[in-house]
Amino acid sequence: MFINCISFLFSGCSAVSTFLGIESDEIEYSVENGEASVTKIPNKATITKIVIPDEYEGVPVTKINDFAAVNLEYVTEITIGKNVKEIGPWAMENNQHITAFNVDENNNYFCDVDGVLFTKDMKTLLFYPLAKGLVDAKDEAGNDIKISKYTIPDGVDVIRTKAFYKCWNISEIIIPDSVKRIEEKAFFHCEKLKDVKLPAQLEFIGKDAFSYCYELTKLDIPASIRQIDTYAFYNCKNLSQVK
Repeated sequence: MFINCISFLFSGCSAVSTFLGIESDEIEYSVENGEASVTKIPNKATITKIVIPDEYEGVPVTKINDFAAVNLEYVTEITIGKNVKEIGPWAMENNQHITAFNVDENNNYFCDVDGVLFTKDMKTLLFYPLAKGLVDAKDEAGNDIKISKYTIPDGVDVIRTKAFYKCWNISEIIIPDSVKRIEEKAFFHCEKLKDVKLPAQLEFIGKDAFSYCYELTKLDIPASIRQIDTYAFYNCKNLSQVK
């Protein structure tokens, strides 16, 4: 059934115009054991904001599957309903125009701070919106570019796998000393990233964690480190000094 507005499906949704012209079944789900999972969100120019509802066909929506919302070219915001308790590490990758993740305040598992997605206890940073806080700048050749900077809140323990995956424009990241784990592909293809100080309590750097970070020139590995997985700094072609 084609409808002009499906905002009534989403509790607390006020962005009615966002959903004009969308069919109610365009977000795909699977249902198992009385719970629904989001399996696919369409990539359409008419869809710029996505709301993951609290329920689908009378059952709670509890999971966003891997690859459910990837490579979306037009989406700028994703809002997560109160019942979602699991988000796959590949669930929302390479969405280059997202400026914010929003989480229902009644969700017991996740939260957002300034558009960045965390676990509710603020111990794990899950996903950074790739278009957050972009400003105009010049590169060394004088070309116009976009860059962003971000400070991870103190108290975060884990930067989860693919948290900043293909964040092309981030140039500086401040990581608090509370972080102990930087997981697989956490900063994969952050090609402008050049200012990184690894935290004093860091214990683990995952596979491909900083691969293709072309602008990195030096790193100090803290005494706390216990494991650095394969390809952690693969093709960091300007990395000339590691202590």
